[in-house]
Amino acid sequence: MAFSGELTIDITALMRNYKTLDAMSAVSCETAVSVKADAYGLGAHDVVSALSKAGARCFFVATLDEAITVRSVLPQADIHILNGFMNDARDVYRAHNLSPVLNSLSEIELYRSFSHDCGEALPAIIHFDTGMNRLGLVSDEAQILCDDLSLIDGIDLQFIMSHFSSSEEGNNPMNTVQYQRFQEVSLYFGGVKQSLCNSGGVFLSQKYHLDMTRPGIALYGGCAVSKMEDVIRPVVSLSAPILQIHSVKKGESAGYNETHCFDKDGHVAIISIGYADGVLRSLGNNGALYWQGHRLPIRGRVSMDLLICDLSAVAQQDYPIVGDMVEVIGTHQSIDDLAKNAGTIAYEIITSLSARYKRSYIK
Repeated sequence: MAFSGELTIDITALMRNYKTLDAMSAVSCETAVSVKADAYGLGAHDVVSALSKAGARCFFVATLDEAITVRSVLPQADIHILNGFMNDARDVYRAHNLSPVLNSLSEIELYRSFSHDCGEALPAIIHFDTGMNRLGLVSDEAQILCDDLSLIDGIDLQFIMSHFSSSEEGNNPMNTVQYQRFQEVSLYFGGVKQSLCNSGGVFLSQKYHLDMTRPGIALYGGCAVSKMEDVIRPVVSLSAPILQIHSVKKGESAGYNETHCFDKDGHVAIISIGYADGVLRSLGNNGALYWQGHRLPIRGRVSMDLLICDLSAVAQQDYPIVGDMVEVIGTHQSIDDLAKNAGTIAYEIITSLSARYKRSYIK
């Protein structure tokens, strides 16, 4: 078999998820989309085209290269680059009509100078850090800007934004703290649109939605909060082939460093998938794959290209055969289930999916 596995992306489910999230947002609120990291690993070309057809007009990416990819598909879309403005590539922003998210006073000054040199007000968003201590103007910088808005003269300020740190925890007081801090800043920018919500934020009160939400993982079937499970459709399914089936004896071990010892005679299936394909090593002795509804525990450590599944749950006369596909993500195991067993989040799972998979887009 030429591929280590088969990754299927349900375009219809993706588009439905967008429409669901858009319908949940406040009436006056635009629903933008996060398509960074190659649309969360699912392929930017196909994903952004589908989201545009579903109604999305505003796209957020992390890097300049990602923005250029989206622009090649969507000539008219609004595209914003979260990682800021790089002055040494400034002509690229203008050539592709790209809008940076400005994260510091120094970036603002550089972009203002660029706008002046171009003889026109160029579009941008300003990001304020309200508690994550990640990107964005910190409180001292924010106060300097708020006290002297002439610092942004010559910039076409389209939005101000911040980013929730714990929106998936609906009762976390930090949500209110960040909202209040952001509202204090917004008082200085009368008439400028505001954006705060990621996927989890959409499921908070509509007061948090402001003028634009920016869902990401929920579009792709990840359920950051339990409320999503009833309304968000799975988008991704992943299966991998069995390369070999053989017997094991009681007392023998599985995989590198003998981290699992079999307590009885049995059989194992060797699966053509490993950590190079995005199946995290932490799933060794913790996770499972599925075959015809049977749970097949992963025994021993996950290797780069292979893993070992225990067939004890299957009657011997019903064993799979070499070439049969086992479910990694699908009906019996969601992205979130797999992430929980790996001790991580759905974001890490989905963005780690390998280029080695055969990819299919279904409509």
